[in-house]
Amino acid sequence: MTDRLKNPIIQVVLLGIFICAALLLIFGPKRPSDSDRVIVIDETDMAQLIAGWQRTWNRMPTREELKGLMENHVREEVLYKEALNEGLDRNSAVVKRALITQMDMLAEGQGEQPEITEEALEAYYNLRKDQFISPAIISFKQVYFKEDEDPGRLTALKDDWNRTDLDYESARSLGVNSMLSPEMREMPADLIDREFGENFASKLRELTPGQWNGPVPSVFGWHLIYLDSMAAPRPLPLEAVRNDIVLQLQYEDKNAAREQFYTELLQQYDITYQGLAKQLLNE
Repeated sequence: MTDRLKNPIIQVVLLGIFICAALLLIFGPKRPSDSDRVIVIDETDMAQLIAGWQRTWNRMPTREELKGLMENHVREEVLYKEALNEGLDRNSAVVKRALITQMDMLAEGQGEQPEITEEALEAYYNLRKDQFISPAIISFKQVYFKEDEDPGRLTALKDDWNRTDLDYESARSLGVNSMLSPEMREMPADLIDREFGENFASKLRELTPGQWNGPVPSVFGWHLIYLDSMAAPRPLPLEAVRNDIVLQLQYEDKNAAREQFYTELLQQYDITYQGLAKQLLNE
């Protein structure tokens, strides 16, 4: 042990530990400097407070309201600085996520957003036209029967209605009263499903227009359907989806800016992987 203490490296380490301990005893632990406890409220801060109030309340704050905003801002700054001085920002998932979000916003704002040209809109639309499809538009009348009804009897009833060309009101009187809409005109498929249950509209698309069809099942029971008309799904024109495409292109531009920003930052860092992380990369 005595021989080890004679080692110059160990002597230097022990001396360093001794000096640190002595400084802690004399001066105590490191405390925030005076500059860490300085808070300046300038014209920019006041302008931001007023602008924030106007966005929320659509008017200028009164003198008392502005004073309250300022006092609240000072309170937040004091608590924020003290949290930093106490190291509460370290290893905090919430703080880390907030900072990452701000960095993403910074990346999105790098440079000017490119103008979306008419050529870009048309190219995007032509490439993804199958994503912009109108729903089927259906007009039909229905007569409702309970779920315990015999489907075979309903098939025979439907055939009789077609053979005798039975009018709708007479046909409806042979069914069961319900809260379901007896008739729907030029209704999109999604709204039909909302009332009659999921996939009901897709079953209507298999029917023959201009006659009684069925029985068609739903979550409520059975239906005999007179299909008036059916407009199949079709691509929407560019003008109908222009705003959607603009928003999508803007999103893609921002996402590309974030990825470029991150790629350039990543090149400035030396990343070392150890243990399981290294093993996963080598697999």
